[in-house]
Amino acid sequence: MMAVLALMVCMLRMPSPAYAEENANAGVYASQSLGTVLFFNTSTNPHFNTVQETYAAQAVEQTRQQAEAAAAAQTGNQVTINGRSATLVGRFKLTGYCPCRSCSEGFGTRTATGARAVAGRTVAVDPRVIPYGTHLLINGHEYVAEDCGGGVRGNHIDIYYNTHAEARNVLSYAEVYILH
Repeated sequence: MMAVLALMVCMLRMPSPAYAEENANAGVYASQSLGTVLFFNTSTNPHFNTVQETYAAQAVEQTRQQAEAAAAAQTGNQVTINGRSATLVGRFKLTGYCPCRSCSEGFGTRTATGARAVAGRTVAVDPRVIPYGTHLLINGHEYVAEDCGGGVRGNHIDIYYNTHAEARNVLSYAEVYILH
């Protein structure tokens, strides 16, 4: 009974098409099924465009500031290796992993990025420290950050190997460079 009463009240309050036409520039229209509906029309609402432009400008400025901070942090760390520009990221702990269940937690050769892990190319990183897709130079060899692991945190890189025998013998520390 209450539902019928509520429906009748809504129908009585439904605005007329004339009301909707009068308020079209205000972002309101009438619907036979929904009643009065408010919408945002960016072409007739200059305030919305101003807000949108302000957020875009803030995002650009924030990105610029982050890039400047990163460049300032890297000053003095730029080197050229085999004709390629590289930036020293720091000293990292290196370990190994393979597609076995104990090393890859049951994921086998599937990586966090969706790529297939390849020995001699794939490394697992902490993506908060090194973004996925980054090309790294470690001990003179180029790798790609394509994976992450449960134990990989901070300055730790896990290098992918085909066999458990190869992976378990890796434990060292090395300077890591990002290749540009």
